[in-house]
Amino acid sequence: MKKILLVLTVLCAFNMTAQDAEMEAFKDLYNSEKKTVIGEYLDLDATKAMTFNSIYDAYTLERRDVASTRMSLLETYVDQYETLTDEQADALVKETFAVRAKNEKLQKKYYKKIKKELGAKTASQFVQFERYVQTSIDEVLQEALPLIGEQ
Repeated sequence: MKKILLVLTVLCAFNMTAQDAEMEAFKDLYNSEKKTVIGEYLDLDATKAMTFNSIYDAYTLERRDVASTRMSLLETYVDQYETLTDEQADALVKETFAVRAKNEKLQKKYYKKIKKELGAKTASQFVQFERYVQTSIDEVLQEALPLIGEQ
């Protein structure tokens, strides 16, 4: 299941030119697979799983804006990295910091919600899982994207 999630992540990261409808369908599939994987990881009983899924669905909806902004930044970087000016580089880095801060704030918000409903251990597993996925995405992107000034 982790392999499926990683493959979906890679495809999502590099399927930036897909038509909007295709991209939305792909994002829905990615989110569905991700939800399945985290559900297996948490191994909750049926009642707790329903509570978690409700909270996680709300998290996924809120996370879409952050993910869309991040995808837009990646598209901008891919389009500009060869001819990046100081101003463009500065704007990209500042926006990257802002996106990471929004993501961190969102995870913290949902950590608190999950902790309140299901306890600190489950909430910690949620954060750990989300960071694992994000780190995996970042690793793939680091391998695939050229560095500024790299030909």
